[in-house]
Amino acid sequence: MPIRSIVAVVCMLWLRQAGAALPTVEIGAEDDWYPYSGQIATESKGMAEDIVRASFAAAGFNVHFVSLPYARCVHMVLTGELAGCFDTSRTRENERDFLWPDQPMFYSRAYIYAPSSSTEHDLGPRALEGKHVAVTNGYEYGSDFDGDPLVQRAVTNQSIYSLRMLALGRVQYALAFEKVADYLIRTHKSEFDGKFKVVGMTAQTDIYCVFSRSFKDSRVYLAAFNHGFATIQANGTYQDIVAAWR
Repeated sequence: MPIRSIVAVVCMLWLRQAGAALPTVEIGAEDDWYPYSGQIATESKGMAEDIVRASFAAAGFNVHFVSLPYARCVHMVLTGELAGCFDTSRTRENERDFLWPDQPMFYSRAYIYAPSSSTEHDLGPRALEGKHVAVTNGYEYGSDFDGDPLVQRAVTNQSIYSLRMLALGRVQYALAFEKVADYLIRTHKSEFDGKFKVVGMTAQTDIYCVFSRSFKDSRVYLAAFNHGFATIQANGTYQDIVAAWR
């Protein structure tokens, strides 16, 4: 860790202990990946928000979440308009785009959904070559899928639209992450119940809060996040958050 970042984190912790007003970092929060992360009414909520908030608090920072579509969130981090963003999967394609924390926040599985009449099972990303597959704009589904030019992608703005395309027979498959799909199926039961099923997986991916390579002081924020995340893992806060979202 750079000396400047270490000094900055130590100073923030000292200010916290001294009762001084804490600095605030602005972080982009994905608006359509609930229960991991989503905009509910006017508030950014989810397991990722709770983890990021607790991590920064443990390092002496307040967090202001900017709720955005994922593709826009990532773009703003790449261009230096935001210090950080979540929820990002680490792949060969984006490895050099961001500053990565020491550890992922959690992992999620990108499942392959097919019509309920399908007899297929245990499909992997290569099985989707030449097929029409609905995906969400900007999402990472694992390097084997993301880097495959032979897949015919139907790009949607939200996961629910991908599932709707599948339910209406407009694509052969849809990709969605496990808890997100479960939530959408549960809350749109009359629309989706019995329409499709899981037939495979493209990847199990580690999910990160990533930081900008060009935003001023982003390395300080990354150091603070790393310190805070390690702290909440050690003191049990992280485990409590994950258990609350099961």
